[in-house]
Amino acid sequence: MDISTDSISALRRLFAEKLDKQNGVFHPLDLARINNTDSWLKRFLIHNEGNHEEALSMLWNVCEWRKSFGVNEMSESNGTVRVDYLEEGIMFPYGVDKDGKLMFIIKCKLHFKNLKDSEECKKCAVYWFERMERLTNGDQITIFFDMMGSGLSNLDMDFTKYLINLLKIYYPAFLNYIIIYEMPWVLNAAFRIIQTWLPAKAVKKIKFLNKQNLNEYVPKQSTLVSWGGEDSYTFSFLPEMKKVEEIKKKVHFAETMEVKNVSGETRDIVYMPKEVKLKIIPDEVLIFNKDNNNGHNEVIANVTFMNDYKDPIAFKIKTTCLVKYKVRPSTGVLTPQESVQVSFVLNGMAVKQTDVMRDKFLVLAIPITDNKDLGELWKTQWETREQHILKCKISNENGDMNFWDSCDQTHNKNLEQKVEKLMNTVANLEISNRMLCQNMYYIKCSLYFILLVCLFATGFFLAIYYHK
Repeated sequence: MDISTDSISALRRLFAEKLDKQNGVFHPLDLARINNTDSWLKRFLIHNEGNHEEALSMLWNVCEWRKSFGVNEMSESNGTVRVDYLEEGIMFPYGVDKDGKLMFIIKCKLHFKNLKDSEECKKCAVYWFERMERLTNGDQITIFFDMMGSGLSNLDMDFTKYLINLLKIYYPAFLNYIIIYEMPWVLNAAFRIIQTWLPAKAVKKIKFLNKQNLNEYVPKQSTLVSWGGEDSYTFSFLPEMKKVEEIKKKVHFAETMEVKNVSGETRDIVYMPKEVKLKIIPDEVLIFNKDNNNGHNEVIANVTFMNDYKDPIAFKIKTTCLVKYKVRPSTGVLTPQESVQVSFVLNGMAVKQTDVMRDKFLVLAIPITDNKDLGELWKTQWETREQHILKCKISNENGDMNFWDSCDQTHNKNLEQKVEKLMNTVANLEISNRMLCQNMYYIKCSLYFILLVCLFATGFFLAIYYHK
């Protein structure tokens, strides 16, 4: 669709007028994008077929969502998105389709519904969408559902619907094709439902492909070995190197630093001002122990936060796995030289020791130097904010390793039970399928027999009729 420069300017003017009337507050990066980037506004007009009112409404809703969801703050380096989820390679961008558009590959067999935090999975999807937009300068992408080896246990209708809504509501004119590769027959009914969620013009973009016709939409140079091609690429997550944009409202991003503590171990500090205000004891490490003192048999790590600054400071704690831990307290305010003990408690669930050691916590601290609202300070005071990453470790004292061995065994046992249950379900489905096929065969034979009897009877009566 051809969109003129005047049409884009008109949409920008309408947005500015609405912003002035309603006193809207949006992220400065989004406002700068609206003021300086024609291509983004053009996508809203294309998506809404040139209708300025609908394009304006969509643009306004997108800006509200981006601010509330924290899209512009998403990064693998600040704890806003789970790096361990990204590293699993369930979804990642790689290769191009026949039109030269970047492909977003989703390995369906690696995803199991309810085994991961659904909200964190959604954040990962938004993270990749944003990263692909920067990588392609807003060009279209193709979503490639690699369904080889997947089954009913990998089907996640809620997450699929979320991806579709991202494209329908928040990322206009971003989709080139949806490629469904090697879809198992057991998922046919589910995809008929999924098609009803898509607008008519998007349904036309769905392509069901297999090894025989894949190269009609994916060139040979982007065809992976697992798809029958020669590209031996194996996914490995690499952090994004982002450029910091200069906007009217200046935002500082310090580089990530790695420093050593007194024991010679390295620790990460991100967005750290020169003067460290929050002192964490022990030194930026969470050591989990089995605690029997309170009668609850908890697995807990305790650290002390101390305000080593002349003014009060506020702190809050984020984690890469919200459902796995309880943090007491997770937020607070400390006066100068005041300290507080913070407890990180592992919820009563069977987890592997290696899973805990992969988790991290992000501690944010900011000085309170005036009477501004604390929520506003968190949003605006980037220059004085500091962030610490706490790494998790397991104690090998007091017999705790035996406890973790028991946890690992429990985790493995639970996993084996789930696998066994899944295998039984698949076996029952195969038996039901065979019985269904057999019943269909009997029904066909019966129909053929009835048809032959009817034909014979008809011929017999016609012969008698004409003989008379």
